[in-house]
Amino acid sequence: MRLKASQLLVLCAFFVLVQHPVFAQDFYGSGIQEIRIELPMRDYDRKLDSLKSANPEARLTGTAWVNGARFDSVGVRYKGNSSYFRSRKDTFKKLPINIKLDYKVKSQKMASGHTTVKLSNGFLDPSFIRDPLAYEIIRQYMPAPQCNFAKVYINKKYYGVYVNTESIDAHFLQKHFGTTSGYLVKCDPDDWKRARSQSGCPKGENASLMYLNDSPGCYDLFYEVDDPAAWKPLLNLIKTLNKKPSDIDKVLDVDQTLWMLALNNAIVNLDSYNGSLSHNYYLWFDTAGVAHPLIWDLNMAFGGWRRNFSFEEIPDEQLIQYSPLAEFDNAKRPLISQLLKNPLNRKIYIAHLRTISSDWLQNGKWLTRGQAMAKEIDPHVKQDTCKLYSYQDFQQSFDKTLTYGRDNVIGLRQLMDKRAAWLAKHPLMTKTQPTIGDVKCKKTDTQWIVTAKLGTATGGYLFYRKDAPFAFTKFTLRDDGQAGDATAGDGIFSAALPLAVMKHYYIVAENEEAASVFPERASYEFLKAE
Repeated sequence: MRLKASQLLVLCAFFVLVQHPVFAQDFYGSGIQEIRIELPMRDYDRKLDSLKSANPEARLTGTAWVNGARFDSVGVRYKGNSSYFRSRKDTFKKLPINIKLDYKVKSQKMASGHTTVKLSNGFLDPSFIRDPLAYEIIRQYMPAPQCNFAKVYINKKYYGVYVNTESIDAHFLQKHFGTTSGYLVKCDPDDWKRARSQSGCPKGENASLMYLNDSPGCYDLFYEVDDPAAWKPLLNLIKTLNKKPSDIDKVLDVDQTLWMLALNNAIVNLDSYNGSLSHNYYLWFDTAGVAHPLIWDLNMAFGGWRRNFSFEEIPDEQLIQYSPLAEFDNAKRPLISQLLKNPLNRKIYIAHLRTISSDWLQNGKWLTRGQAMAKEIDPHVKQDTCKLYSYQDFQQSFDKTLTYGRDNVIGLRQLMDKRAAWLAKHPLMTKTQPTIGDVKCKKTDTQWIVTAKLGTATGGYLFYRKDAPFAFTKFTLRDDGQAGDATAGDGIFSAALPLAVMKHYYIVAENEEAASVFPERASYEFLKAE
């Protein structure tokens, strides 16, 4: 039976349930945003195209108005890979755009602190909502960008509705982790043709974290680093993951990774680490050298990308029945194969997948939110003469597979209604979980003493950390009459830790078949010592 929050009793006077704070949504809040760009040349489109080919990071200088606020000397460029090149090849004028507000004026930023505007053109998403809906789901379980919609004008010409996604940058890190220290690595090949024809190196698999050798030169096609010093922790992560996975928790936020893998699986986001291209994520390395994964680029979530490892189209039924343990034995996806070989990690991963399924899929919440988003933008999509797909395609995008060139984009409800029903009955999702209750804590002069009643459990663990932004450390709970546990074998599991090492914590219980986590959305939600 699935653990219910109402069945749990927390009796700790010193601990309170804490969720990451809800930040002011501002530019990424509700409503349709408005962005106006002025570039001082008639042939700006040709010039932007030329820059994209010659130097993808180069920009034209212009002026931008964001919801009426003027920003001078901004930098504008086209962005994206397939969303740019295929749209341009098909002669579409609506191309993905990146605006750097502090391009020339370094102090220039929005009131919210954001300095970059990233606008996507809805490539292979006639619904327009795959990005914002997927991000909304993901933000319940791990740090992820805000995302909404914007009406965009260039030199007074209306280019229609764009998807407006918050950048993963220093501002994002400060907001979610309280620091801009460490290293941010973009895990995406910067040149697909070169990445597929490496010379002088073992054959890689894009940004899969496969071990090739100890030379950064064999990885620089797959991982984008702003600071060369980032290669040291990145290579350490890759080598540990592949050569000594028993030490992986020393260099990787394992729980956040399990959430990333579970989220990609639940919403069939195969244009991701999980899928055939193994990309579209970031790694942020904190000052302890531990990597925290962050999901990025979700326009092909919900089955939008459906090419297998042979680049053949995945049939509808295989998308619907995408296995919870897909790539479990695939050495080319070591984050999956190495992490899930560990029985406890595998049980926690399934517990996370069960939570996502219950929160969003079984109750139809994903559909309610998706339909609300579609309703909000409907009149704007109807008026959008530059969109990549017809208004009829937009209207049918929930219930019909739509064909564009060689791609068949499955309808959102066409996929997810059946997937929700299939997942709910999957044997891995129906195993009996242990229960967690009567969580208590006691502060002595030198220690925190934590106890919990674990029902039908063979073991339990306290995951703790001294503060954000660091990952949690695992400590085994014991049912042996020690550290606040009155009687050995009574189902009361306990642990004692020095006051200085623990500020946040959560509990995991396991039996032979399954695990439970309390709080259910840990480690993004956690218990706090006060």
